[in-house]
Amino acid sequence: MNILIIQLRQLGDILLTTPVIRALRDHAPEINVDVLTYPMGRLIIPRNPLVRRHLIAPQKGVLDSLRFVRQLQKYRYDAVIDFMSTPRSALLSRLVKAKTRISFDSGRRRFFTHVVPRDGEPDYIVREKFRLLQPLGVKSDDIRLMLPWDDGDAGSCKIFMSDQQNLSSSQRRVLLSPTHRRAERKWPAESWVKLAQWLEQSQSASVIWAWGPGEEEEVAGLRKMAGGAGVLAPKTSFRELAALTAACDLFIGNSNGPSHVAVAVNTPSLQLHGPTSAISWSPLTNRHRAIQQSSMQNITPEAVKSMVEAMWPIVDQGAKELRMFGSICCSDDVWLVRPVL
Repeated sequence: MNILIIQLRQLGDILLTTPVIRALRDHAPEINVDVLTYPMGRLIIPRNPLVRRHLIAPQKGVLDSLRFVRQLQKYRYDAVIDFMSTPRSALLSRLVKAKTRISFDSGRRRFFTHVVPRDGEPDYIVREKFRLLQPLGVKSDDIRLMLPWDDGDAGSCKIFMSDQQNLSSSQRRVLLSPTHRRAERKWPAESWVKLAQWLEQSQSASVIWAWGPGEEEEVAGLRKMAGGAGVLAPKTSFRELAALTAACDLFIGNSNGPSHVAVAVNTPSLQLHGPTSAISWSPLTNRHRAIQQSSMQNITPEAVKSMVEAMWPIVDQGAKELRMFGSICCSDDVWLVRPVL
């Protein structure tokens, strides 16, 4: 059976779709799973051992799009699962000419053979995505994200850690991710400053400031506001970020792509949510927690400090095991790189 999964964007959404791939292959190992994304998907899907073929959808050009559709038709898919149901993804789903075409119910229901109503109660996005497997008779409760990385991706992280004496010997390594492309989803700068200073001055923690493309100046400014507390992370690729996060003991961040990376590598995490839904975007386990307020400005540093203090026992246990087995853990199951506690 050949199945095409459509999740064109964003990075977090693509990463949150990876448990679906495992669920399909666990249900029937002979299933061939192809994944269709925009170019950004190259940061996540390649090297996933359960994916047969990663396809990149053209974003411009009528002729390129027509050629691409003809290519898709040649693969003779038995089923298409469209996790977006946008005008573009729905049209692609229909043009593939698969016998079974599945998506959530929307104004584009006529493009699909099976539409699944959204659950009235909010749930973690991964569990919501599992609902689209129902027409295929597939069930799963394994919500682990898959982001393969290896020792090659960990090389720059190992050099960074060894060059920073305080990180190598630190009792607690905390990765802070203060950025987001939308201003309303950022915790205020002064709150990040207070948190970084508190972690370093009274919590025996070493802070690492994470940043992505175009964010270095912003994050360096926060570190300067904090009086030089912590160190700036090195420039990383997405998989190098996974290795760096796996080498840390706690992640604290806005609801952004790096927060899902922390979940993927099983590093304890604390997400901060204002206009975004903590129930939807965090697994909300003992290991992965969130604080929800009506706006990011309403999340106080005191509330974050209190939650961090409550998380220290599980963080410290993980740190002990991480130091025991080395600063970077990379198991044979490449998407599960830390012990589950």
